[in-house]
Amino acid sequence: MSLVNYRCYEHLELGFGAGFILLEGNNGQGKSALLEAVYLLAIAKAGRASSDRELVRWHVRRDPYSHAQVAAQVTEPAGTTKLQADFRPLPRTRGDDDIAATNGADPDEFAFQKSFRVNGIGRPASGVVGILNAVMFGAEDLELVFGNPSVRRRYIDILVSQIDDRYLKSLQRYQKVLTQRNRLLKLLRGRSASLDELQFWNEELVSEGTIIMERRARSLASLDGIAAPIHSEISGNDELLRLVYRPNVEFEPEADERSISASFRDALARAIDREIAQGFTSCGPHRDDLAPLIGEMEASAYASRGQARTIVLAMKLAEAEHLKTRRGEEPVLLLDDVLSELDLVRRSLVLDRIESYQQCLVTTADPGVIPSSRTSKLRRYSVNAGSVQPLTTPIV
Repeated sequence: MSLVNYRCYEHLELGFGAGFILLEGNNGQGKSALLEAVYLLAIAKAGRASSDRELVRWHVRRDPYSHAQVAAQVTEPAGTTKLQADFRPLPRTRGDDDIAATNGADPDEFAFQKSFRVNGIGRPASGVVGILNAVMFGAEDLELVFGNPSVRRRYIDILVSQIDDRYLKSLQRYQKVLTQRNRLLKLLRGRSASLDELQFWNEELVSEGTIIMERRARSLASLDGIAAPIHSEISGNDELLRLVYRPNVEFEPEADERSISASFRDALARAIDREIAQGFTSCGPHRDDLAPLIGEMEASAYASRGQARTIVLAMKLAEAEHLKTRRGEEPVLLLDDVLSELDLVRRSLVLDRIESYQQCLVTTADPGVIPSSRTSKLRRYSVNAGSVQPLTTPIV
C-alpha cells in the first residue's frame, strides 16, 4: 500500500500481508487514516470526509501543482490487481472564494477532484467498487441504530454495491432521474411545464427504483438470517435481533420486480398532487429505511449504548459473512478503535470471529486490549505522526 500527501502522510510505502494486523498509537497520529484509505479503494468514497479536499495533506492544499494518491495491490487467487485513487486540484473559478467562505474553508486552498485507475487504466468509481471487498467498523457506526435513515441506507447500499454492479449503476441513475423529476415538479408547481412531461421521468424512476428495492429486500432478508445468531452469541442472551426492511413503497416481502414496479407506479400516481404542491418526490427508495429490532421493539428507541454497540457489531459481522458467501472470497475487515469499548467477554467473542478472516486491520491506542494469549497471531505496527514502523516487542 502506498500513500502520497494523504491526510497526515507525506509518503508511505507499506506491505501489510495477510493475517491480523494491529496498528498502535495515540489518537491523532494517522491510524484511522490508514483504514480510511483501504476503505476508499473498496467503495470509491471516503466515509469520514465531507469533501475530497479534506483527504489531501493540508501542507499542499494551496499548491496548484500538488498531487495526492492512494494505491494498493490486491492479491486474490485469480491474480493481482493494482487499485489507485488520485487527487488533483481543480482550476479556480470566480465563485470559489464565496463558496469557501460559505463552507468555512480556507479560500486559498484548492478544491480537489479524485479519479481512479485499475491496473493503470482509468475507471469511473463504479468500475472500482467490488474489486476489493471490505467491511469497516468504527465508533461512529452507532448511528446505524440511533441515526437517521440515510445512514442505514448507506450501509445497505455499500454492501449490495460491492456484490452487484447493476445495483450501483441503478443507484447512480436513480439519483440523476430524481433530480430531474424534482426540477420538473417545481416547474409544474409554478405552472411552467406540462403534466405530460412527467410520464417519462416516472418510468425512469420506476425502472431504476424497482431494481434498488428488490435487491435491498433480498439482501436484507439474507442479513437478517445471518445477524440474529451472531447477535445472540456476542450479547450472551436470548434477545432476538431482527433487521427489518421498511420500503417507502409498500409491497409484499416476496414480491418480484414486476409486482414492485406496479406498486411504485401506483404510489407515484396517488402522490402526484401532493408532490406538485411540495415540489419534490415523496415516494421511492430514496426514503427507505432499515429498522434493527430487539424482539418487537425499535432499537433506536429502547436500546442502551451497550446494546446498540452489540447490534452494530452483529450487523457488521453479518455484512462480512454475506460478502464472503456471495463473493466466494473473504473481505478485509477494518476495525477502528472498536475493541476498547467492549467488555472482556464480547471482546474475546469478536476476536474469535475476526481472526478467522484472511486479513484484518485493527487500530487501538491501548494494545493491552489484545490478550497476551493471542499476541503470537499478531503483526504489530506503531503509528506516530504519519510514520508507520513494525514492532517486535511484546505487549505488556
